[in-house]
Amino acid sequence: MIYYIQANFGHLGGALGDMNMTMDNELLEELKELLHKAAMDTLDPEGYRELCTRLHVTKMYYDMDLGGDDRYRNHRTGKLVLDIKEVDRKLVLFDSGKKSGFTKKYTYYYYGYEYVHAYIEFEEGIREEDLDTSVYDLFADVIYLLASRQNMRQMLDHAETSDALTGIPNISFVQKKYYKLLQNVSPQELLVLRINLRNFKYVNEVAGASAGDEAVIQYSRKLIKFVEEDECVGRLGGDNFVAYIHKENLNRFLKKVSLVTIAKLKTAPDNQFDVGAWVGVSSLAEDENKTFLERLNDANVACGIGKSRLKQDVVFFGEDLNKMIMQGRYIIGAFPTAVKEHEFMPFFQPKIDMRTGKLVGFEALCRWFHDGHFIYPDQFIPVLDREGLIPTLDITIFDETCKAIKRWKEMGLKPPRVSSNFSKKNLFVPKIENRIIRVMEENGLVAEDVEIEITESMKDLEYDRLIRFVGSLKERGFFISIDDFGTGYSSLSLLYNIEADVIKIDKAFTDSITTDKKAAILIESIISIAKKLNMETIAEGVETREQGKMLLDIGCNCAQGYYYSKPVDYQTATEMIRRSPFEPI
Repeated sequence: MIYYIQANFGHLGGALGDMNMTMDNELLEELKELLHKAAMDTLDPEGYRELCTRLHVTKMYYDMDLGGDDRYRNHRTGKLVLDIKEVDRKLVLFDSGKKSGFTKKYTYYYYGYEYVHAYIEFEEGIREEDLDTSVYDLFADVIYLLASRQNMRQMLDHAETSDALTGIPNISFVQKKYYKLLQNVSPQELLVLRINLRNFKYVNEVAGASAGDEAVIQYSRKLIKFVEEDECVGRLGGDNFVAYIHKENLNRFLKKVSLVTIAKLKTAPDNQFDVGAWVGVSSLAEDENKTFLERLNDANVACGIGKSRLKQDVVFFGEDLNKMIMQGRYIIGAFPTAVKEHEFMPFFQPKIDMRTGKLVGFEALCRWFHDGHFIYPDQFIPVLDREGLIPTLDITIFDETCKAIKRWKEMGLKPPRVSSNFSKKNLFVPKIENRIIRVMEENGLVAEDVEIEITESMKDLEYDRLIRFVGSLKERGFFISIDDFGTGYSSLSLLYNIEADVIKIDKAFTDSITTDKKAAILIESIISIAKKLNMETIAEGVETREQGKMLLDIGCNCAQGYYYSKPVDYQTATEMIRRSPFEPI
């Protein structure tokens, strides 16, 4: 557009020269003065008055495609950012207030497409045949070029500080306004927030991908109303926003963003979406001094940890959080050496036949012994999971488990089958089935010695891959158990499509079996289905004799839990194999 304007200004000089013979000198000077004013400053309606009066023009206005109704509007007032009066969706350059006669229309093109329609209204009594067409054509062209140039300047200024999709401020504007406010208040009085919408992908899943932008725009329009005049909200991109607010307004702001309703989307007019938010907050101590971007980074870290690890809607960045971050970085850095030095080891939790007290199996559970002490799984597994390192950990524990079984066999013992967990993250590791088989064979074991535990809660894409994964291992003779059964969204479908050998009833059901009749009915139903499909059942999380008796009464014979034993180290497990210490219930 800028090149188009420059090119037309280039031709304009020659055109003015050619018009000398038909345009009186006084009119020519006024036109030149108008051009000079436009080059030096912003034109207002008064700038056109003298020339319009001489040419008997009462009103000048035009329509223009601004790339969307809201794109160039102030996010608070809703008015156009252009210094032009808007009337009935027309941009009015000049209006004398006098009654008009006929209207002349001019059409301008951009890359071959109609771009702008300009309109000039004349005083009553003026007829088109009375006009010198060449003069008015030139006049219309000049005004169009001047207005376009002025609009372009203001649009560019607006684009530099506004989000292109929503029209609300971008980070550049928020940052500038923050520093301007610091001239009157201390940074300790302000909080910097990073906001990420919760489950926003659900909008796309229900209403379609195209609805995402529309929903973000609607959300943005509501979000900017949650702050005061001297506070600010901006969009970072996607479903992420930034804000700074006064400390005393935090609770009110958090209450408002905790639930924002999105409705009447074009592709889902009858649906209503209640959108929550993850919020990270940066506050400053009295002696702290950080830049806006440093504070935004702190808020971003707090928001991310709240979402991925703490599962808290609102998290403040502080010393405790910083320690957690440093610990996470330490775990990631120490992980490769820990694998190499065999610091990750299996602890074994026994599986018991409650009818006889016989040891019928173990589950291998990961423990990390590092620098003379154990690091708890809930400290390192979420970190490794986020970094995509769980598949490496799973195959490491499987290898250590196979080595333990091998040693037991070499001691002349007859260990029961030992199960090892494989996260769903393994499903897309290339040739993971071959790696499992290779580890087993390198340790001199056969498929009957081990059991592969898989998680029941899977998404569609994972589910399809899971079926192929299990089928491949079953062909090689592996036992397959479904862990946490009953917690996923497709339990019965899983039983139908996967040739599993063992169903492990989730601890949530076991916990409620003595107090909740519904839980007992569900467990009994699972057991009944499993028996008809020739599958074994094991109840996880059995902690009391009463739970064990009820499970036996409804047909579940095997249990795993603290009633019998917590997970134990290799030496203790060895003694359990030698002389089973367990009694029947």
